[in-house]
Amino acid sequence: MEYIKIGKILNTRGIKGELKIKPFTDFQLDRYKKGKIVFIFFDNEYVQVEVKQYKSYKNMDLLVFENYEDINLVEKFKGFEIYVLSEDETTLNEGEYHLSEIINMKVFQGNILIGYVNDVKPYPQGDYLEILTIDKVKKLIPFRDEFVISVNLETERIEIVNMEGLLWK
Repeated sequence: MEYIKIGKILNTRGIKGELKIKPFTDFQLDRYKKGKIVFIFFDNEYVQVEVKQYKSYKNMDLLVFENYEDINLVEKFKGFEIYVLSEDETTLNEGEYHLSEIINMKVFQGNILIGYVNDVKPYPQGDYLEILTIDKVKKLIPFRDEFVISVNLETERIEIVNMEGLLWK
């Protein structure tokens, strides 16, 4: 079986087993419907859990799993990642990407390596790539055709336009 990473468990919230998840997916409403199965990669194995409750809060996902409604049962999962089976993967249109596919991709401006995709930030005007530069500085680039020349999943390379002021100092 092949798995696709959709998030990372950052912490617990409250005493009723709620977990704070950093999402690597844009399809939370579908992935986290009550009764859906996800997997936690814990102690070198995929632990199957069933979603009991989901809500979004401050760019985080809050999840409760069936039979894990107690903080003492879920604290051990902090720091571990959540997956779905690849066969459950949502089909995307051309030019759309799963977050897990572009996180950590190399970002180039011309032939110069600028940095790596650290995150994708959603804003009302569209998504922005958060780039962690070679100098360990975070920069935001609009994830639109006017600024992104190409995204190559095979070479794990994103090329952005060479525009003065795009990567302000």
